[in-house]
Amino acid sequence: MIKKKYTTIYDFLDDISFTNWVHQNNGTDIGYWDFWIENNSDKKELVENAKALVLGVSFDQKFVSKEKITLEWQKLESKIQAKKLVHKRGLKYLKPFSIAASIVLLISFGVYFLNFNNKIIHKTNYGEILNLKLQDGSTVTLNSNSSLSYYKTDSRKVWLTGEAFFQVEKKIASNAKFWVVTKDLSVEVFGTSFNVSTKKKKTDVFLEEGKIWLKLNNGVNKKMIPGNYISYSSERNEVLEDKNIFNPVIKTSWKDGSLLFENLSLEKAMEKIEETYGYSVVFKDDISKNTLITGAVPITNIDICIKAIEKSVNVLIIKKENNLIISKK
Repeated sequence: MIKKKYTTIYDFLDDISFTNWVHQNNGTDIGYWDFWIENNSDKKELVENAKALVLGVSFDQKFVSKEKITLEWQKLESKIQAKKLVHKRGLKYLKPFSIAASIVLLISFGVYFLNFNNKIIHKTNYGEILNLKLQDGSTVTLNSNSSLSYYKTDSRKVWLTGEAFFQVEKKIASNAKFWVVTKDLSVEVFGTSFNVSTKKKKTDVFLEEGKIWLKLNNGVNKKMIPGNYISYSSERNEVLEDKNIFNPVIKTSWKDGSLLFENLSLEKAMEKIEETYGYSVVFKDDISKNTLITGAVPITNIDICIKAIEKSVNVLIIKKENNLIISKK
């Protein structure tokens, strides 16, 4: 157990004994934190906020209804029939075992999964995060409202729309490259960890460790080293940002269920909430829009997320239909 001064929310989140106390997992940690909280009443609000973040990190399991399974099965049967018609013209169609495997994956993960024409597609809805392990051993965390596709015969070249965090398995024997392709650029790596986002008509790449090469659609190549962040738009044919980020969690915390903001305007911070949940954000005044926010908020539950933001910057957020209406308290 780490006994130290707890002055910020990060001090609690970084301490495994605090997490154990939240989940009531370890008797020693439970006793220590019960005693600590009783003797540090001035930190009560900070403790409650940190606790809310820890509890907000776990996703609720999502089960697919029988109606949805029936609907998706009917769609799949229609496609199978279409495949059979094509087969009569000399093309192969999927075997029953492949069909069954595809539908099981479809209803188990709560994402759109296809395996037609030897191409695999994973797609997430708003509010979903999917952890994938590719055939080569590389892992991908796919953010909400995103899709990843690759051919079954080659999972070391993938196409991304949305956002994903990659941990690429290095192939020492063959020295095989791994490619991530977006509408703006291609990322070339051998083995490393990095984040790619294609939101808002641009592609952002952040390198956590290792080294990668970017091949921009305008023909320019750029080498990145750990900490580099590059944003490029092929539509504008322009590198929008090229800088170093010294706190990598700012760009990668989403994969663990939270967003970290450092002195960011609430308007900019809420753009990430829009991307995650698909809500439109409406500000009732400029004061709340330009209020600066620093801290972590959970994104695995929209209601907990809203409460965390309200506490952090003293605003009122009303969820109405598909809008989040924000005003100063």
